[in-house]
Amino acid sequence: MFRAAAVAGASLLLAMSAGAEVMTVNESVIVDYRPVVARVEAADTATARSRLQGVVSRLLVDEGSVVKTGDLIAVITDATIDPQMASLESRTAGLKAQAKQSAEDVARAEGLAAQGFYPTARLDTERTALDVLRRSITSAEAEQRALAARRAEGRILAPADAKVTAVNVVTGSIVSPGDVIASFATLSGIVRLSLPERHAAQLKEGETVTLKMPSRDSIVRTATIMKIYPELRDGAVVADATVTGGLDALVGERVDVLAPVGERRAMLVPAAYVSTRYGVDFIRVKVGDTFVDAPVALSVPLANDAGQFEVLSGLKSGDQIEKPE
Repeated sequence: MFRAAAVAGASLLLAMSAGAEVMTVNESVIVDYRPVVARVEAADTATARSRLQGVVSRLLVDEGSVVKTGDLIAVITDATIDPQMASLESRTAGLKAQAKQSAEDVARAEGLAAQGFYPTARLDTERTALDVLRRSITSAEAEQRALAARRAEGRILAPADAKVTAVNVVTGSIVSPGDVIASFATLSGIVRLSLPERHAAQLKEGETVTLKMPSRDSIVRTATIMKIYPELRDGAVVADATVTGGLDALVGERVDVLAPVGERRAMLVPAAYVSTRYGVDFIRVKVGDTFVDAPVALSVPLANDAGQFEVLSGLKSGDQIEKPE
């Protein structure tokens, strides 16, 4: 059982008596916590998919890589695009040459027609032919741009600032449209916790919880619950939390969430006022006009984070205790 003190209405009165520090013990309100096993998940996940039928010619990431939005992840090559591009370039060049010659012919015909030496009907036919050539050039250039855009779709880019969690292809793999190239977990500073359903009532948005990572030398982090999802997933409550100082953890790693289980009143004494002899804990308590060593029972053998012991028996509220020299 983990305990954290939240002093509510309690007071510790310090005084000096005969050169020794003396304090009056009063009850405090403390909150009991219990570790709940949870899993760390990515706040958001994303995938990079192929939009082409082709071969993976370049692969620039591996599992664990950290990428920025827009970073190049892989290049997929469609071998049919380059021949089509070459064909269109040749076709466009030919059409432009025809259009240039036709424009010169139309210009000469217009000069002759102005002098009455060229049939108007034939001039209109040549003008129409020139217009058709120009429209054909525009169409061929649009096809070139479409093929260039299709080839650019072979450049797979990172969808967000994220860490690569899985790579599904290797260089030389043949992929089809829609195939997953890589999967990502975002690095937004938010972690998603998955807790057992029975602890749903103990979580509240805006509440601060403590995370303890047993697989990493019991590192302790403080997290604030931002959002609790209204739907259970595989019998678990899912909540998003921001972690103070960040959390460098593996996706799916187990973490202990210290969830509050209730409040109670207890007496907390600074560790400096407790002495231990022969395995017995003593506190100097004022009896009459003198201080005597009184044996006490402590809840745990180690002080809490605030450097205090919880006294189970041997003291009562209002007792004055003296710090041993």
